[in-house]
Amino acid sequence: MVRRARDERDLAREMDAHLALAEDEYRRRGMSADDARRAARRAMGSVALAKDRHRDARSFVWIDDLVRDFRYALRNLRRAPGFSVVAVVALGLGIGVNTTFFTIVNAICLRGLPIDEPDRVMYVSTRDAANRPGNLSYAEFDELRSRTTAFARVAGYTITIGALADNDQPPARVPGAYISAGAFELLGDRPILGRTFRAEEDLPGTPTVVMIGEELWSSRYARDPNIVGRSVFINGMPATIVGVMPRGFQFPANADLWRPMANLPSLTRQTRGDRRLAVFARLRANATVDQSRADVESIAASWRREWPAINRDIQARVVPINEQVNPTVYQRAWIAFITAGLLVLLVACANVANLLLMRAAGRGREMAIRSSIGASRGRIVRQWIVESATLAALAGALGVFIAWVGLRALSAIIPPETLPYWMAFTIDERVLIVTLAVCVGAVFACGLPSALQVSKVDLRDALTETGTTASARPARRWMTALLAAEFAITMVLVAMAVNGIRNDRERRRTEFQIDPSSLMTMSMALPGEAYGLPATRLSFFERLNERIGASPAIGSVAFASVLPYGGGAQQPLSISGRTLGDKAPDVSTVTVSDRYFSVLGVPIVRGRAFAAADGRPGSEAAIVNERFVRMFMPNEDPIGARIRVGAGNSPWMPIVGVATTVRQQIIGPDPDPVVFVPIQALPPQTVVMIVRSTVDPLAVTSVLRREVEQVDRNLPLFRVMTFERAVRNAVWNGRLSDTIIKSIASVALLLALVGIYAVTGHTVQRWTREIGLRVALGADARRIGWLVLKRVLMQLGLGLGFGIAATLAFDRAFTDPATAAVERVRVADPMFMALIIVAIAMVAVVACLAPLRRAVKLDPVDALRST
Repeated sequence: MVRRARDERDLAREMDAHLALAEDEYRRRGMSADDARRAARRAMGSVALAKDRHRDARSFVWIDDLVRDFRYALRNLRRAPGFSVVAVVALGLGIGVNTTFFTIVNAICLRGLPIDEPDRVMYVSTRDAANRPGNLSYAEFDELRSRTTAFARVAGYTITIGALADNDQPPARVPGAYISAGAFELLGDRPILGRTFRAEEDLPGTPTVVMIGEELWSSRYARDPNIVGRSVFINGMPATIVGVMPRGFQFPANADLWRPMANLPSLTRQTRGDRRLAVFARLRANATVDQSRADVESIAASWRREWPAINRDIQARVVPINEQVNPTVYQRAWIAFITAGLLVLLVACANVANLLLMRAAGRGREMAIRSSIGASRGRIVRQWIVESATLAALAGALGVFIAWVGLRALSAIIPPETLPYWMAFTIDERVLIVTLAVCVGAVFACGLPSALQVSKVDLRDALTETGTTASARPARRWMTALLAAEFAITMVLVAMAVNGIRNDRERRRTEFQIDPSSLMTMSMALPGEAYGLPATRLSFFERLNERIGASPAIGSVAFASVLPYGGGAQQPLSISGRTLGDKAPDVSTVTVSDRYFSVLGVPIVRGRAFAAADGRPGSEAAIVNERFVRMFMPNEDPIGARIRVGAGNSPWMPIVGVATTVRQQIIGPDPDPVVFVPIQALPPQTVVMIVRSTVDPLAVTSVLRREVEQVDRNLPLFRVMTFERAVRNAVWNGRLSDTIIKSIASVALLLALVGIYAVTGHTVQRWTREIGLRVALGADARRIGWLVLKRVLMQLGLGLGFGIAATLAFDRAFTDPATAAVERVRVADPMFMALIIVAIAMVAVVACLAPLRRAVKLDPVDALRST
């Protein structure tokens, strides 16, 4: 392949030399120059045939044939630019959607942590009696790494937020982690500057050191090469930078700052029941996963014997770390997601297969001539497959570009620091391999039906009739079946998309919505070093509340552990005097200040709001939402009932009020039951400040920053935004799903419309002479239009009939029964299904208007002259 041109020149020179020698021999025998030349050529035989035999002997014949077929395919595609563009775009859309979907699945479910030998790294956790997941305490972590025999290294971490300050720069909020010495070596990562933590630096009482990430090093310190050894302040405490980790390393989630485990608050290290430490370990060279599980379970059994009060029902759990941090691809939602992508690809393949069948119908005479001069059936099929492969290659390149654009658009929906750093929507080697496999599959799915049809063309019919008529007959059934399949799959995707969007809008319409006007939100993370005690945190909130309340630009302020739609700690519920089953149900718990409901404008429908004294010892109180009452107290007055959330040593709290239901958890068809606890009961370390201003909300940001700095200059504000934007960021998952669903339905519908337009246009072209004859005999435009439209409606009806069955089967297979029980609009609803059918049918008929108009305006003279 590389030396082809040179070899051809050498062959030509050699053949010329042989002819010249033969001519000289004949001239020596007495022939004239012209006679000698003719005699030499007769003696040599066919020069072209000799060259072909030489090429066959010196090369791989099939490669040369493929190269010629590829060049011929490119020439054919250039001759029909309209067909080529439509086919490439249609298949490119299908491949692009499939590539986009697999990239998302790969990022979230398959890729996993970018560490050395991730299958050898285990995640060690616990499960309680109710099978709720938990981590390990510092004491348990310390004992595990000293007593294990199956692990070569054991490390732990806990996620935190650090306030980073310098003498010459204002404080900045930096996501980080407390991490044990040796963790970086366990993961197989090295710093690009400096070093990692030493073992002696992971002991209490040693000077504080810190490591930073390259992104922080670049953004805050302009890649200062002398950064190692620089003194900074972390949460107001001095520390020394000892190393810089490379870009792309943000373990465990999105960390950019790491501190030794010794910097954990002393209360956390000393409290055995405080299980907030995530523990992971690397297996020894010859150890297996089963051996590690047995080893950890034996250590956990000793904890149950030595500390029965806090370990009685605790079981150890050991799994590969990627199994812990990534969702499984076998979940119902992910299988439905992948299936939807494959269905779009099938619609695209059916569309292109139909286009190729129509193109084959117009090339019947060409294929017949090829057969008549010696081309075998296999040779014709190969030529057609090569043309399909050329289309698939171009479509694959377009599909990767479409996927790249789509992934950038989807990534823009996701707020920063939401997904872990390894869950980036990037097209890597695995995605490209899958895309290549999809393109290869598309070659046969699109090209094989038409290849088989053109290879069976009858020579007599093809050479005596028009190529179109002769080759179209066996392809009609294929085109009808493919078009029906297109509409069946399109109906499935459109019905599921519309159903999901309608349910989401119906749910939002019936739920209480907070008025976001003039509301600002901002978050603060109180460091454990300075605010380790609840009393110090409560004092901070009171002082800040006084200062902000005195500002004329701010109307009122409230504090909460989390915003509405922002989740909330899930705690087991107990109700005094009642049994709630074998397993205590979980409720969302939110810590709020006394003005929380008035600032947000959430009505208290029964009882009262919190008072300033609520939450202090002897004045316990709780407020629940209406969803809580409907679930646990449907036929009784909840005011005065005593409840408890959390562990058994938590205090009992009387319910003093019932609030209108506002979502905390965004997942699920219905809002979650919520228990609101006064901020005086347990002031949170990470708090959201909600401000209703009397002026433009954005104008009060500088005022709030100044007031916070007056109380604590080392405390940065972060996530400063309007309430509307905060809610928008909180529901990013729903917006992402909504965008994907709409894109699926739009692409599928567009492909189906291209298919119905092409088939109708081909039908009109194939019936040109018949239509001309009918018009010449007196048929009016209405009859001609109905002749074409009747066939379209028959194909459409067949596809939608199969689509109804397929939609019901898809809904049955992939809809969660728990979700289906509370959905407001169901796919199986006859009225809903009828509306979808009518909508698709109307759009399909509109797509046929141009071919129909061409049919009714056909000139009978021109039609009868056509061949």
